[in-house]
Amino acid sequence: MRPGMRLKTHWFRDATPRDPAQIANALSSIVWRSADVRLKNLRKGHFEIAAGPHYLQVLVELLVFLAIVADRIALRYQPPEWREAFTSALVRRIGDLLQDSFDDLLGPAPGGGYRKRFIDRFNSRFAEYGEFEYLPHGPEFALLRYFGDLLTQAMPEEADKRWALDQAMTVEGPECVDVVEKSMRGLLGLEPRPKRPHGDAGE
Repeated sequence: MRPGMRLKTHWFRDATPRDPAQIANALSSIVWRSADVRLKNLRKGHFEIAAGPHYLQVLVELLVFLAIVADRIALRYQPPEWREAFTSALVRRIGDLLQDSFDDLLGPAPGGGYRKRFIDRFNSRFAEYGEFEYLPHGPEFALLRYFGDLLTQAMPEEADKRWALDQAMTVEGPECVDVVEKSMRGLLGLEPRPKRPHGDAGE
C-alpha cells in the first residue's frame, strides 16, 4: 500500500452488519483510489502513459483486477447470493466512477458510455480469470501472470513490455491484492476495529 494512503476499512458507528450494496459502495472508493495509485506508480517507471486511450485501458485492467479480487474474497467469506449482489453492486459503482471521470477527461464515449464498456469488460474478464485459482493466501501465480499479460497488452507500443510484465506480477498485482484483502476483512468485520480517534464523528 502506498505510504500515507489512508483507506476507510471499518465502520465506526456500530457493529450492525452492512448489506452487500453498502460494502460494495465503501469498497468502490478504495478500489478507485488504489487503481489510481497503481497507475501513478507505473507512470513513474520506464515510460509515461499519457492521458488518452492507453491510460484508460490500463486503468480499466487495474479496476477489473481489483474487482475480481474482491469477488473472490466475497466467495471465501459469504454465501453465493450475497457474493452475487455484492459483486454486481461493486462493478456498477466502479462503472459510475469511471464514467464521471472520463466524460470530463475524454468526452462522452459512444455505445453506452464508459460505464457500459467497463461492465462488459468485467464480464469478459470474469470468465477468463475464472480459469485460475484464488487460494487462501491469495491468487495463484498463473492468475498474477495473466493479469500481467493483460496490463502489458494495454501499454503503449513504446513501453518496456518486459519491465511492465515484471512490475505487474511482482508489485502492482500483489499490492492490489493486499489492499482489497485488508479492506474486505475490515468492512466485513473480520478484523478488530482500530480505536476511534478522540473527537472523530461519523463512520
